[in-house]
Amino acid sequence: MDTPNGLMREEERRNVSENHDWSKLCPDLLRSILESLNSIDFHRAKTVCSDWYSIWKTCVKRPLCPWRIIYGKNSLMLVNPGEDKIYEGTNVGLSKDSYYMASSGNWLLMVDSHLDFYIFDLLTCERIDLPSMESSIRGGNVRFERNREHGVSEWGHFVDPCRKDRVGKDIMCRRSAVLWIDERTGDDVVVWIFNNHYLFSYKKGDDSWWNWNDHLNMESLNLSFLDLAYRNSKLYLYTTNGHIKIVDFSGNDPIEVIEKNPYREHPFPYFTNKGERICKTRMAIQRSGEVFIILNVLELISKWKPLFYIFKMNLESNIWERVESIGDDEVLIFGHGVTIRAPVQDVGDDGIKSGSIYFVRDDLWPICDCSVSNCGVFDLATSIIKWPKEVSFNNRYVKTQWFVPGFA
Repeated sequence: MDTPNGLMREEERRNVSENHDWSKLCPDLLRSILESLNSIDFHRAKTVCSDWYSIWKTCVKRPLCPWRIIYGKNSLMLVNPGEDKIYEGTNVGLSKDSYYMASSGNWLLMVDSHLDFYIFDLLTCERIDLPSMESSIRGGNVRFERNREHGVSEWGHFVDPCRKDRVGKDIMCRRSAVLWIDERTGDDVVVWIFNNHYLFSYKKGDDSWWNWNDHLNMESLNLSFLDLAYRNSKLYLYTTNGHIKIVDFSGNDPIEVIEKNPYREHPFPYFTNKGERICKTRMAIQRSGEVFIILNVLELISKWKPLFYIFKMNLESNIWERVESIGDDEVLIFGHGVTIRAPVQDVGDDGIKSGSIYFVRDDLWPICDCSVSNCGVFDLATSIIKWPKEVSFNNRYVKTQWFVPGFA
C-alpha cells in the first residue's frame, strides 16, 4: 500500500511531467540530444517550435548531401548515401496519381490528375494545398476547363482567345517548374511553364494563380519558354531565342527587371559539333547569383554517351564561355535550377562530391538507354559517370528523384 508520502511524491512527479515546458530544455542538453538523432529525426526536430529551431541552427551542421527518393506503388524510400542508410516510409499525404514537378529542400511540388497543385514535406508529411487552376487566373484572358470524366488521359484544357491546349499526363514529359520555400517563415513561391507557352506563378498570400504571358511581351516577339530557375527572390526565364529574362518577386507584385539584367542583350549561342545531339537544356543559378546554362549532350561516337556541358557569361566581355567548374564547393541537380553547397568531403561510393551533376533516367530518356541505374552522378572534371546501386520495390520499375534535405 502506498503511504501518504509515496502518493504525494507520485503526484508531484505527474505535475512536473504535465507542467514541464519541453521547449525550454537547457540549450546544451537539447543540442546534445538533437546532434545524436538520425538524419530524418534531426531535420524533423527543427519543426517542433521556434526555440528548438533556434538551438537546431547552432548544432554541428551535417553536410548538405543529395538524397534519393525511390517511389513505389504505395510507399517510398529515402536513400541517404551519407549514412549508407535507407529510410522506408509511406505515401500518406500524397494524392493518388500524383506527379513530381520540383523540389526545395525537404519539400516537393506535386500535381495530381485534376491539375491540383500542392506542396508536400517528405520528412514531416505536412501538406499545403495551392489554389485551384479552375479559380480565376489573374493577369490575362486564360482559363482552365477541367474534364469531369474519370479514367481519361485528358485532364482538361487551357483556353484563351487564340488557342486551346490539352492538358494530360504528358505534361510530365515536358514539365518545367520551380519551388522555393522558406521553412522558417512558410513563405513560398511556385512557378511553372505549360507547353512552353503559358507561365503561371503563385506566391504565398495569393488567392489565385497569375498568368505572365501578357506582361513579358512574349507573343509580340514570337517567343516561348524553355526553362526557368529561382534564387534570391528572382525568377530567371530562358526563352527560345536564347535570351534570359529576370522577374523580381521581392515586392508585393512581381516586376520584370530591365535595366539591371546583364543577360538581356546577350543571348546564349551554341552550335553542336559533329556527332553530338543536345538532349535537354537547363538553367541554374549559382550562390553568387550568376547564371549557368547546362546542356545535356549525347555523343554518337561513344554510343550516345551522356555528357554535360556548362556555360557561363563573362560579365566583362559579355561572351558566353564553357567552364570546367561549377564553383567553389558547389554541386547541382540537373533541372533543379540552383547550385548547392557540396559536402566537405566525398560521401560514400555513389560519386557524391564537389563538382558533380546529379541526374535521373527521365533526364536522358528516350534517347539514351539508362538500364544501368535509375540515376547517375556526372563528374564534371573527368566526364565520368558513377551509377549508384539500384534500389527497387520487388524488382519492379520505380521512379527516382534527387533532393537535398535541409537546403533552403
